[in-house]
Amino acid sequence: MRRQIFFFHMVTLILALLTLLTVSGGVLHLVFRTYQDQAVPAADSRSNQVQSTLASWPEEARDWWELDQSLAKLDYRLAVEQNHQVVYSSLNRFQEDLYNRIFANASWPESGTLSLQDQGVFIVGRRCGDAVLVAMMEPQTPEMFGQQRPQNEAALISFSVIGLAAITIIGVLSFLFTQYQVRRILKPVNAIIQAAGRVERGDLSTPLDCKGPDEFSSVYAAFEHMRRHLLEEQKKNARYEQARTDLVSGISHDLRSPLTSIRAYVEGLLDGVAQTEESKQRYLRTIRTKAEDIDRLVSQLFLYSKLDLEGVPMEMRPIRLDEFVAGFVEEAALDSRTRGLEITAERLTPVTVSADPEQLRRVLSNILENSIKYKAKETGRLRITLEESGRLTLADDGPGVPEEALPKLFDVFYRSDPARKNPAGGSGLGLAIAAKAVQGMGGTIRARSGPHGGLAIEITLSKEEACNAENPDR
Repeated sequence: MRRQIFFFHMVTLILALLTLLTVSGGVLHLVFRTYQDQAVPAADSRSNQVQSTLASWPEEARDWWELDQSLAKLDYRLAVEQNHQVVYSSLNRFQEDLYNRIFANASWPESGTLSLQDQGVFIVGRRCGDAVLVAMMEPQTPEMFGQQRPQNEAALISFSVIGLAAITIIGVLSFLFTQYQVRRILKPVNAIIQAAGRVERGDLSTPLDCKGPDEFSSVYAAFEHMRRHLLEEQKKNARYEQARTDLVSGISHDLRSPLTSIRAYVEGLLDGVAQTEESKQRYLRTIRTKAEDIDRLVSQLFLYSKLDLEGVPMEMRPIRLDEFVAGFVEEAALDSRTRGLEITAERLTPVTVSADPEQLRRVLSNILENSIKYKAKETGRLRITLEESGRLTLADDGPGVPEEALPKLFDVFYRSDPARKNPAGGSGLGLAIAAKAVQGMGGTIRARSGPHGGLAIEITLSKEEACNAENPDR
């Protein structure tokens, strides 16, 4: 990839430079042509004047400096040769080189003048007695590489040198820019590769450093979304694994106690411990009760599993919660009273919520059963209130729960009795089932200590408009 990027940059820059050079060369040629078109006629005019000056110069005159000064006014310089020896010269180095090259091949006429042009320079000469007079136009000859050159040649050389230097500089800059771009691109790519390696090794806790080019922002975001999703799934799987472990442990513990009792009573019957008919009947009733406990535990466990796996469909509908609670209290009051719990409904504000009537009744029943099992005195109390916000509170006067244990009350098989030895303590599934049902209906449930001791369970369900519940379920 590095070579491809560098090659692409170089080709692009070279093509751009060649285009620039082509256009510049065309402009330069046009300028030279314009200059020649304008300068050559003027140079021809001065050449004619120089010819006239040389033609009018007397043969006997030898004041070459005076003649040189006259020619200098026309931008010409003088060289005088006698007997193949230069006796006077004001030529510059370039003019001397040009003079020597031309003079070697030139045949000067015995009379009159000779006009030549070479490399844009006009040369006028005549014989004057035994002397040869040569007048040479002063060209613009900049010095380059140790020698004078004509203006057009110098311009072309300068143009070529500048072009080559530009190509070299552009090539170096392109290489450096390519290196920078490659490092800039490869840095986020390497970061993603390293992050992918960490994910492959199971490390999902290290976030990806999102500092990089904007072009990679979407890739970073997608990778981070994937990492966070995998991390959540990992945590969820860990929670599920822990829940399964707790579930198996809870099932084993809660099944062992009734099974042990059943086995003991069956062995008592088989060994003849129960000799009277009354004792046999008592043994059998105990066995039946323990079997019913096992059946109840299995049913609750099955229900919890269905709720946990979202296998129980919720038939949501608008319900006048105040009327629903009042009806539940009326139905459950007599049975609760016989079991030592007074249940009352106080301050039931008219509120319409969205709920499944069957699941809501199960929630209230499980909370009621929990209050009956854990009442602190012979006759306990359970007060139910409903606020305008839709928050339903069930508060009992039982022994309460330590603050640190409140968040755990809705965990499967959790009981405040750590040894799980209280025979009235139930299975530990009642409140867990209630929590799953409330969550399935889109509500929230939490436990807190009551204002006068005991335990308070708060349930909040989504409110509905009253007009949608003209015939609420009870």
